[in-house]
Amino acid sequence: MARTLTSEQNLSRRRDEMAHETLVLKRMRIAEFSIAAICLIAGLVWKFGMDKGWGVLLLGAFFAFLAIGHAVRQSETRDETADTEELLEHKKQIAALLDEKLANDHYVLNDLRLKVGREKCWIDHLVVAPSGMFVVKNVPWNGIVYGDTARQAHVWKIKNPETGAIRPARNPVGLALRSRRLLCNWLKGTNLIWERVFPVVVMSNPKAELHIQNARDRYPVLTPDDFVNYINDFCFEKPVLSNAEVEKLANGLNEQQDA
Repeated sequence: MARTLTSEQNLSRRRDEMAHETLVLKRMRIAEFSIAAICLIAGLVWKFGMDKGWGVLLLGAFFAFLAIGHAVRQSETRDETADTEELLEHKKQIAALLDEKLANDHYVLNDLRLKVGREKCWIDHLVVAPSGMFVVKNVPWNGIVYGDTARQAHVWKIKNPETGAIRPARNPVGLALRSRRLLCNWLKGTNLIWERVFPVVVMSNPKAELHIQNARDRYPVLTPDDFVNYINDFCFEKPVLSNAEVEKLANGLNEQQDA
């Protein structure tokens, strides 16, 4: 088993924040609908009884408008929470797979916050091994994915297999390469050969159907199982780092998060 130093935090924190927001919106909506109902009833009674009450009616309509807006926002937050839960589950599955399938001289940092100068990024999974380092972008897309790793600026496409609708998606290879660049900047002064820092895109959704050109070339795009095999294949090559160097690098990256 690999040595896992960090677990997922960013999405978990976001999920908890959205759950709190949903609860607050629910309470606000109930209060606003209640006030609106009271104002509207009082305004109608006042208007028909004394030919007055327009101000109370307008106040009731205002609170009803607020309640409807917060109800819409609550629905959006609920959908966003569901999407976050799904992504969180995919990231946990990849983390568990790495922990189980990699050797104990491999260190895994999940949801690593990396800051170099004024730039920062979140790395979904980082594997530090005697064979090098693997910067992993976890992509949970569902559908038929079309792309080309040889064209870094090229926008990829995702096709819904049921409706046939196609939507554009940002090339994840570019995101992995940016994380690799920041990591290489952080590594300046170490003995690690920078050519041994590998960006990898993992399509973690089992429902995804991949049609990626050059998917196994310089910037691989892989399924979870293929990704683990990809890392393990490097174990047959001559190590570029000693076990002590691997441990030092992994712990250094972990500690820089708190700096």
